[in-house]
Amino acid sequence: MSWYIRPEEIIAEIRKIYPTEKVIGPPERPIAPRVTFANEYLYGVLIYIYGEGVKGQYLRHGYFDRDGKRYWAIEYGWVSLYGRTADGKVLPLVMLGVPTRFVFEYKPRDFVGFKLEEVPLGYMECLERQMINVDRVMRGEDPVLIIDKYDLLRGNGAPVPSESIDRIIEQQTLIETLQRALWEYEKAINDYKTNIAMLEARNAKLQELIRSYEERLIKLATEVTGIQQELIRLREEILVRAAEAESLEETRRRLRDLIDELSEMVGDVAGWASELKRAVEVKRREVESK
Repeated sequence: MSWYIRPEEIIAEIRKIYPTEKVIGPPERPIAPRVTFANEYLYGVLIYIYGEGVKGQYLRHGYFDRDGKRYWAIEYGWVSLYGRTADGKVLPLVMLGVPTRFVFEYKPRDFVGFKLEEVPLGYMECLERQMINVDRVMRGEDPVLIIDKYDLLRGNGAPVPSESIDRIIEQQTLIETLQRALWEYEKAINDYKTNIAMLEARNAKLQELIRSYEERLIKLATEVTGIQQELIRLREEILVRAAEAESLEETRRRLRDLIDELSEMVGDVAGWASELKRAVEVKRREVESK
């Protein structure tokens, strides 16, 4: 169910409760009064004429009395705020009283100057009492100024139907909320695009590193294959050397055994020589004694 209510539907419902013979037509443009006063709490606020729709944004106003009644002479139009960056870019910051996505993307120090643009559209007159929620707007409670210029809401002194006003304000608030959400989505999309570009650049760098590592791995695999072949050759050579060493060890063992045998033989010969010497000495003594 949509909560959007067109002005003509609102007027039809109001007329059922507060009959009126007044026919709403194109308002006559009053003679431009001397408008000198701008209220900082109203500046840039959307003006909604009940029975006509949105007229524009408040710019400034003046006062005058007519038939003992106090009137407001309001100048309305469109207000836009732009910021100029150091590189010469001019970015819209506030449009129709709502901040754009650039307010969230840039900081005040990123701008070297600001420009406020006013596009006056015209003037309008209304009784001060016809400005239904001016106090709430000045307190920052309502985002749109509702003016009952044709006394449709206060006809014959009837009270203002607060439900209709709240619906109008709710619609305007919803529109502003959706606009802010849209700008936030645009900002998020731009952030995602930036992140994607960064990831793509990082991915390209990683692909380059992977190709470099693959080339290194191929080179290392070739070197490892050469080392394996060299290890096989060294292993075979070690086996040959080990066999030779084993053969030399056997020869050494045999030589040691031979030396041991020769040592025993020399010992035996020495013993025999000693016995022979003693026998000769005995015989020599026997001969000398005779």
